[in-house]
Amino acid sequence: MSLKRIYLIFKARNKEFYRDPGAIGWVFLFPFLMVIGFGYFFDMEDTTSVKAGFIVDQNELPNIGQIEEIAFENEEEALEKLRMHKLDMVVSGNTYYINKDAPKSVLGETIYLQHISTPPEGVIRKEVEGNIIKYIDWLMPGLLTFNGLWMALWGVGWVIVRQRKLGVLKRLKASPVTAAEYLFAQVFSRMIVLLISAVIVYAGACLIHPFKMLGSYFDFFFIYLVGCFSMSALGLIIAAQISSEELANGLLNLLTYPMMFFSEIWFSLEGSSEWVIKIAHAMPLWHMTDIMRLIMHEGATLYDFLPSLIYLTVIGVVGTFIGAYLFKWNKT
Repeated sequence: MSLKRIYLIFKARNKEFYRDPGAIGWVFLFPFLMVIGFGYFFDMEDTTSVKAGFIVDQNELPNIGQIEEIAFENEEEALEKLRMHKLDMVVSGNTYYINKDAPKSVLGETIYLQHISTPPEGVIRKEVEGNIIKYIDWLMPGLLTFNGLWMALWGVGWVIVRQRKLGVLKRLKASPVTAAEYLFAQVFSRMIVLLISAVIVYAGACLIHPFKMLGSYFDFFFIYLVGCFSMSALGLIIAAQISSEELANGLLNLLTYPMMFFSEIWFSLEGSSEWVIKIAHAMPLWHMTDIMRLIMHEGATLYDFLPSLIYLTVIGVVGTFIGAYLFKWNKT
């Protein structure tokens, strides 16, 4: 393996990226527009939907019409979700908990007290502390992972398919460049671009809406990079042999849209069906987004998420080897 050949392909791929105004616009302009839109143009706090966790069996939920009720077996799990603003209140027996830093907790408390038959003196009110998280604060890690999803899958998968269709790979095959050198340069180039763009987007977004980072910036961007590596490996598998851009578009979309909707980028899946949660937890983008949120808003560390970190790394490494094994220079 020649480092010189890898560097030349790496350099050429980077030039191809930053000389494309459309790619630059999507990578940098889109996240800023989303931050401005959700942070200023749309008032996401006006929603009257209240999610309450009840420490009861599923068939024992009280059915309060204006509250979305979710059954929990573990009180600590429900309280942790209340602190993370995934729930607006928690009810356990004659005790209810609210998050004093969450505006919708007050609304939930009012609705709950209006619908119960227990006298006020028989109800115990408790408060939990949680960081004040606006929707735009909650959304920011999801915007970064969403951007990374598209750049990783399409920046590796679709580009290789396009180069195969245009005959670029056929010409490279006639050169001393090996398949391993070409693929390594492609993935490495994409990882560098992803990391630099994420740092720039995050720093620029902070100028529009200052975000509070409770955890380590290193942990935050490290898990971002590992997650992008796992998704670029999936793109590499798709691009290994096909030369049809239309087929590549379809397969990449088949991966992109389910991950986009099941990975809690735009909204929490709390209260969804169990099968939905299981599908979400199988997706690398969910692990990536969830960990980045917990690092940013709760000050968590990478050590707290070793299973997820190993899972993402295994997907990246195994996917890259599979893609390299299946890789073809010519059209099939």
